[in-house]
Amino acid sequence: MRATILKVTILLSVFTLNLHAHSSDNNEQDSLSHALEGLGGADVIRQLEGYKIESERDEYIMGQSPEPGKGMFRISAPIFRASHDLKQGFVRIGLINLVAAREGGYFENEIKTLLLGQEGYVSENDIMGIVKERDKPLSSDKSAAAMRTERLLNPHILIKEALQDSSLVLDLKLTANLNKGWRYKEDEVLPVTIDRVRQTGKRTLIASKEWERQASKKTFYPLMINKILDDPDWFNRWQKNTDIDESDYIQLTIKNEVYPITFFINPQTSKIDKLKTMEWDVIYGDITLEVTYDDWQIYSGVFFPRTVRMSQGGAPRLEITRKTIEVNPDYSLDHFSPPDSVAYVHDENSAQRGRTLSQTLRMFTLSGASRPKLDALKLDDGVYLLSAKPLDGIYTMVVEQSDGLVVVEPGMNDLKGEEVIKWAMNKFPDKPITHLIATHFHNDHGGGIRPYIAAGAALVVHESAKEFYSMQINRPKSSVVIDALDRKFKKGSEQIIQVNPDQGYTIEDTLQPMTIYPILNGHTEDMVIAVIDNKKMLYAGDLYVSGIARDKRSGTKRGPDVLPYHSATSLNDAIIKFAIPIESLVGSHDKEPVSYKDLIDYITD
Repeated sequence: MRATILKVTILLSVFTLNLHAHSSDNNEQDSLSHALEGLGGADVIRQLEGYKIESERDEYIMGQSPEPGKGMFRISAPIFRASHDLKQGFVRIGLINLVAAREGGYFENEIKTLLLGQEGYVSENDIMGIVKERDKPLSSDKSAAAMRTERLLNPHILIKEALQDSSLVLDLKLTANLNKGWRYKEDEVLPVTIDRVRQTGKRTLIASKEWERQASKKTFYPLMINKILDDPDWFNRWQKNTDIDESDYIQLTIKNEVYPITFFINPQTSKIDKLKTMEWDVIYGDITLEVTYDDWQIYSGVFFPRTVRMSQGGAPRLEITRKTIEVNPDYSLDHFSPPDSVAYVHDENSAQRGRTLSQTLRMFTLSGASRPKLDALKLDDGVYLLSAKPLDGIYTMVVEQSDGLVVVEPGMNDLKGEEVIKWAMNKFPDKPITHLIATHFHNDHGGGIRPYIAAGAALVVHESAKEFYSMQINRPKSSVVIDALDRKFKKGSEQIIQVNPDQGYTIEDTLQPMTIYPILNGHTEDMVIAVIDNKKMLYAGDLYVSGIARDKRSGTKRGPDVLPYHSATSLNDAIIKFAIPIESLVGSHDKEPVSYKDLIDYITD
């Protein structure tokens, strides 16, 4: 009798488990069916082979503002064209944006990107003059980041793949409006730079009266302000346009190599109102990535959103207004072929890294995300300049002292920092890195500090940036990317040395002492320079020394009606103020030093 009861109980349990499994499968398929219906139906999506879209696009960049940890920079592209061939896996992107010219005013900068499956190519003029070639292959991390971005902006791609492969659909539901990654506060988003005059460095900002009241007390304030547009509700409007009550929505979650992607489907309209996932950011670690889709319109039987907004950490990343959409177009005029004599070499580890921090990488197009090789240039005895291969636009200085090493300018890539540390250990096996100097907080210059902190280096920065760097060091451990500091660091154990805004700080040494000086300028509040005292050599960071080096190489002269860059004059003002004896200078964005006379000639000629 007991055996019979046990057998019946087991059968009922198995039946219940199977019923639950089928119920879950049915629920997920119902969610997919809703998503397909909102796009025009399963048959329509099966037959969707591609589309061309022309848009206007605003891009928002965190980590390029005047104050550490506050504000964004907006870049507008009045023309943005994307052509997707889903059948062949090709994407062609063309955009034209407006760039401030060195002689004043603006010029149109055209960039063409071609993605062929995992391959990537770009045709553009490097406005900084660092990379001479117009046509070049994209590195694998940048190719993957560009493709991931396009996939998130266009849910048709992801839903079509789920329709073709049901194993991509996950039995997973997110807790409504629960965000696991970093979310920005309002005072971290505002002000928004909407214009910057390159000669003067002064900005036009969207801000609030409260920000203006606080910022106007700072010494550098008049150097960076051109005009303020008072709009305290700017960020609130963005949130209103991108926030939804997720508990009211049908959820569909699909697999992704970085983090699962969840779609929120309106049960009344079957339209996808929002996509949600997570990735990694070099400054903030795990960060929420969301895309909202509005104003759906039908084109040849397929529904497309006319307005697409991408948020990173709840703050604006991309805002796209679509003008024209063509379904299953003729691609014969698009010439989906790579530029002549340009060879792409794929690196899957690099590609995966690019997907993992796609938006951080997309914001700073020169910076790399993968583990680079290093080139070392000896500038003098015990002084080396290290650059990454592929080139990331930032040159890191290593200075030998009697008992250790000082590293200047980490750049943005944490894996580059790990490689610099390995190089230093091999070159100077008995000397640890004792100090790391970041000239200013902008991501491409000071974003890669964490491996150096993990190695025990003291961080030397302007006192106005202390809280920003402390936050970066003490952020929660990541679930997406475990970096060197996640593996080693004990919270609160960092050493941050603050440079006073009115005087220098000297790293005393019998072999090569170094002094770090504050620079009052309009680019950032926290700018410092590093001087190797006995060599009379100055590392100038972003203060246009690299521009002077490139001007010398190309024979470019400043025109008679063109003002010298504010950063060059600010640097010279500091040299005079602190009576710094200087013979040579090197900048973050070029490997060739210039003389102090070259700086004076540029300013006065």
